[in-house]
Amino acid sequence: MTVEASFIVPMVICVFALIIYFTNHVYARCVLTQDSYILAFRASMDKETEPSAVVAQKKNLVAGKKYYGNTYPQFECSTSGKEIEVSGSTKTRHGAMGNYFLKPKGSWMLEAREYAKQRDYPGHIRTVKRIRDIGTKE
Repeated sequence: MTVEASFIVPMVICVFALIIYFTNHVYARCVLTQDSYILAFRASMDKETEPSAVVAQKKNLVAGKKYYGNTYPQFECSTSGKEIEVSGSTKTRHGAMGNYFLKPKGSWMLEAREYAKQRDYPGHIRTVKRIRDIGTKE
């Protein structure tokens, strides 16, 4: 192997590893945002239970095993009037690259915050349908 190749091959391998890390970061961010919204929406639909209890009960089911290469996500719920806010956080791990020169330092913290409002969707649909029926009568 030539001297040039001995410098270029490790750099190319490092760039490929960084591309994989960046795509994992984007994937984890998308999944975390999706799971935070799903938990907020499910908490808004449950009228009998406190929203924080719904989030605590369903967070393991929603998160599942999608977070490979990351720490297991933590979800917190807070309410303000009829608005429910679910914030999730996780870290991306970087142990595979050893001591390469472009290795990301530490880990990347991912956070997502999503909102949902408590609404009575069936009651709203019935009201709109009733108003439309009254408006179409002659």
